Amino acid sequence: MTAAALRRAQQPHDPNGGPTVGPRDWLLRNALVCAGCTVVGAFDASIMPAGVPALWWLATGVAVAAMWRWGLGVWPGVAVAVLLGALAAAPFPALPWAQVAALALALLMGGALLRARWLPAPIGSGHTLALVIGVVVLVVTPLIGAVGALAGSALASAPPGDALLDIARSWWWLAVGAVLAALPLLAAASATDAPPWSARRVAAASAALLLTLAGVALALVDGAAGGAAFGAAVVGVLALQLFTGLPHASATLAVVGAVVAVGTAFGVGPWAPSGLPGATWRLSADLSWACAALLLVHTATAGAVGRWRRLTAVFDGAGVGIADWSRDGPSATFTAGWRALVPSTGGARWSVDDWLQTVHEADRQRLGQAIERARSGHPDSQREELRLSGPAGWRWFETTVLGVDPDGDGRPQRLLATLTDSGERHDAIERQRLSASLFQHLHEGLLITDGEMRALDTNPAYSEILGVPRAELIGTVPSLLRPSLTDPLARQQRLAMWTALGASGHWRGELVERRRNGETCTLQATISTVRGPDAAVRYHVLVISDMTEQRQQRERLERQAHFDELTRLPNRARLSQLLDDAIRAADRDGYLLAVCYLDLDRFKPVNDRFGHAAGDRLLAELAGRLRSALRSRELWADVAARLGGDEFVLLLRAGTIEEARLAVERVLGVIAQPYVIDNNQDPVLVTASVGATVYPIDHSDADTLLRHADHAMYDAKQAGRNGYLFFDPEHRRRAEQRVLAIGRVQEALDRAEFLLYYQPKVDMRDGRVLGLEALLRWEHPQQGLVAPLQFLPLIENTGLSARVGDWVLSQALEHLALWRRSGLDLSVSVNVSARHLQERDFALRLSELLARHTDPLAEWLELEVLETAAHADIEATSALLARCRALGVRFALDDFGTGYSTLTYLKRLPVDVLKIDRSFVHQMLDDVQDRAIVEGVIGLARTFSCAVVAEGVESPAQARMLLDLGCDIGQGTGIAAPMPAAEVAAWVREWKGMFALSPAAAGGLDETRLAG
Repeated sequence: MTAAALRRAQQPHDPNGGPTVGPRDWLLRNALVCAGCTVVGAFDASIMPAGVPALWWLATGVAVAAMWRWGLGVWPGVAVAVLLGALAAAPFPALPWAQVAALALALLMGGALLRARWLPAPIGSGHTLALVIGVVVLVVTPLIGAVGALAGSALASAPPGDALLDIARSWWWLAVGAVLAALPLLAAASATDAPPWSARRVAAASAALLLTLAGVALALVDGAAGGAAFGAAVVGVLALQLFTGLPHASATLAVVGAVVAVGTAFGVGPWAPSGLPGATWRLSADLSWACAALLLVHTATAGAVGRWRRLTAVFDGAGVGIADWSRDGPSATFTAGWRALVPSTGGARWSVDDWLQTVHEADRQRLGQAIERARSGHPDSQREELRLSGPAGWRWFETTVLGVDPDGDGRPQRLLATLTDSGERHDAIERQRLSASLFQHLHEGLLITDGEMRALDTNPAYSEILGVPRAELIGTVPSLLRPSLTDPLARQQRLAMWTALGASGHWRGELVERRRNGETCTLQATISTVRGPDAAVRYHVLVISDMTEQRQQRERLERQAHFDELTRLPNRARLSQLLDDAIRAADRDGYLLAVCYLDLDRFKPVNDRFGHAAGDRLLAELAGRLRSALRSRELWADVAARLGGDEFVLLLRAGTIEEARLAVERVLGVIAQPYVIDNNQDPVLVTASVGATVYPIDHSDADTLLRHADHAMYDAKQAGRNGYLFFDPEHRRRAEQRVLAIGRVQEALDRAEFLLYYQPKVDMRDGRVLGLEALLRWEHPQQGLVAPLQFLPLIENTGLSARVGDWVLSQALEHLALWRRSGLDLSVSVNVSARHLQERDFALRLSELLARHTDPLAEWLELEVLETAAHADIEATSALLARCRALGVRFALDDFGTGYSTLTYLKRLPVDVLKIDRSFVHQMLDDVQDRAIVEGVIGLARTFSCAVVAEGVESPAQARMLLDLGCDIGQGTGIAAPMPAAEVAAWVREWKGMFALSPAAAGGLDETRLAG
């Protein structure tokens, strides 16, 4: 089937058997058929004499061809064309309608007969050809001719005999013409692929065409020789069919028929003398035998060509290409399979030498020798393997060359060659050779067994690894694949292997096996299952490699990586793994884990006295004692590890804390036994200090547990050695929290998160603002404004206290200088902590801070010292206060009355102000004793010529009582709450006096002294 026919066969079809087409295609096809039938119908009518109805012989052929090609859907176009032609040519009005009715009936009946074979088949098929001609001759044309003749005779009132004669004559003429017109159209529609044109084919076809044209011309010119000339023309048509095929030859014959019909109609040619009826019979007869001859020749040649094409199709389908050369000439024929295998094949002049040039140089000589043997008449076919160039490079082919058609001398007249692509087979052979080579030379052992594990083949490496000869293995089940009855490890390995094979058909792992000489070896094994087409197990493939040396090396490296070389105890890296495992086991089983850090006491003198070798012997003996002192149970065992030097770690399981203590004491007792490290010397006594922590009481991670045990060991050393201490996690937690808190205060100082608030001190009697007390605040990024009582006690006894105190003094002096320059007559008092005051260079740093300012600020600076801090060291405090007073600074004794001062101490302290503690002022309105204390402090201040300041003034009533008792200066939230430095100037300028204001609202931050 041609490509065009294949596309037609793949089109969708309607239930009646015809292809399904859209409206657009249907209109186009009918238009083409209408136009074609109209043109040939007009020609048909033009060659008939006047008064004789046109029989539409050519138009009928066009209609049949269109019906065969496109189906009954084209009959409207044919009908319209026939109607138009008949109306133009017929002398009677009713004749066109009769012809149209006859044509419709003929097409419908013909379509019914052809419906079973509606899709066009190749016209070369004898069955198809007979079917088409039979329908045209016996159905279509008789109906059209009969209806047309009868209608014409009836309308012309002709006798019945004349009507029958007209029917016979019109049927025969119409049948011949329809076949001649339909045949080229059908042949062209179903033409198969023709071989390529060559110069010889063109020359032969041209000669045949000239013969045809000459014969037709002579027949029309010379009536006497017309019959012979027409025969020569038919011979030319037959020759043309042989060289070019049926489409060209049938078209030429149709043209010949039309030409001679025209000549006959005009009285020219050998048929004209007999008159129109006789001429029609004679011309129909001559064209009939010409058409029959053409069809017979076509059928004969088409059968041979069909057989050849079927044969070549079989070879092409099998991937075999065929080439046929003349023995000496360049003419050749090639099948499509040959051209597909050798794309460089040229036309018919592509010779054997051209083929040789496409062959690989290494194979060219062998192919040439095979061709020469075939040319010389060698009876056997010459088979060779060669390489031809293709798009992907050189590829292997197998060719057979044979000489055929021998002449009288037995020399073949033609050479026949076949070509088959053997690349895959050649590659398979090469892969098989490579596999065989690899099988023999592979360093890994390879064993192939059947489904029952019986050995089928093995390579030399397998026998070399296990020491078993190949002959002993073949047909037996190797020991590697047999279950072990005595070795539990081997039994477990075989069980894992069979389980994996059953689940996935593959297993990889290590196997322990004994060689023939009894030596144990470790094998890396991979076994795979090979299944057949029925999914049944056909083979097992086992690959082994000897891993014995690698395993031994790995074990040595693991020992070096995880164990101490001297003591053979686990090292630090291995200890981390053991400690993690012990922690998980303690969580799982619910026991206590004592992590002990052990350090020998006075081990260095042993090394110095006896040498490092003796010290190493002592450590090795100590390790042995530790191993013997450790307990072991079925599910767990205590662990000893060496960190380095004389430091060891013990991991002891215990049910209670007391059990852990007893275990540590037992270890210390074992360590304290004498060590004989030199037979000529007395035994050496060595003790140890142990620090321990207990998990999960100390619920820390592994590294933290070791660090806690190390801290406890250090404390045990400090406590006198040869003992042990257990780590207290709660105490440590509080200490760490304090360290973190101190560090956060340090960060706050570095990040400038501190700021100063100021609380005014006023003369309550005359309403003047005398000064301000600087109060420290922490502006925490998350917690907001934090009072100093929440962080200053943390740093009270640290060096950070002095740094914070220096910062407060520096900031207070900056603010004081700013206010003095702005015209405010104010003093600033700053609290100084005991630790800050005890700094040896306090007075020097104070002088440096004062010297930074050009304005004299010392007389406006007042330092407030707690009564308890001042009495800590009265001599040193008095001397310090004296040095500071020499700078011009004034001092106040804060919270006076809360300490244990004596009048002697007060007399020796050079202070300028006494500040009454707020606790006394708060209750003095209701508590007689508090009021008496306030009155007493005021009296003492007068006695020692000191000013007195009352803290915690919260109401006008308290202020009035203080004035009545003789205290004019007050400070408290009733006057003003502490405020930022930026608000001080505005508040001072707006201050109207104590009794001009409403009582202050409670709830502000309490005054808090600066401890530092």
